[in-house]
Amino acid sequence: MRKLLNIVLSIFLALFVIGLSVIITMHIKSIYYNDIDKLNIESMSGLSREEIIENYDYLIDYNLSWNAEEFELPSLPSSPNGKIHFEEVRDIFQGVKILTIMSGIISIIGGVIYIRKREFKFLRNASILIVIMPVLLAIPIAIDFNTCFIMFHKIMFSNDYWIFNPRIDPVINMLPETFFMHMGISILLIMLIVSVILQLIYRRTKKLNYGNEK
Repeated sequence: MRKLLNIVLSIFLALFVIGLSVIITMHIKSIYYNDIDKLNIESMSGLSREEIIENYDYLIDYNLSWNAEEFELPSLPSSPNGKIHFEEVRDIFQGVKILTIMSGIISIIGGVIYIRKREFKFLRNASILIVIMPVLLAIPIAIDFNTCFIMFHKIMFSNDYWIFNPRIDPVINMLPETFFMHMGISILLIMLIVSVILQLIYRRTKKLNYGNEK
């Protein structure tokens, strides 16, 4: 029973780290700002840098805000299907936020209980789970990002509203696939960094605990 609870706590801690990595990456708007020049988004979209940033900031704030509102880009038109898609995207991010909060609360409570008992294996197990996830994702993404990108949308959405027509949803012109790849890489890097930190904490606490028992 103790091993089972340890595994469950490890899973919740891993989910918390994964969710937090997504949220943190979403808040790092400089990733996109840098891509504006690198990916020549001004030329692709026909918009000025200021307009691009204004609309991108709106997309991020819309997806991360707790307050529901009708989707309305500052300076770009959107089709009815396009609005529905972004509403569905927002629902996904809201779900990620709720999962992150719930898993974080469980991780804190469970972590305090286990640390008081001087049981630290949940840190090691969570670290391993966090590493397995990016490795499993990175392999197919590295082989064929475009196919992975399409499969992700087919799995996450029950319609094809994510297939934009640039004439009626010009926002797609300022969101190249390469940018999403950069976001994905950033999420994986944060996960790997936290995984290493958890592993180091586990080894340190294990060493200290072993020394105290001598």
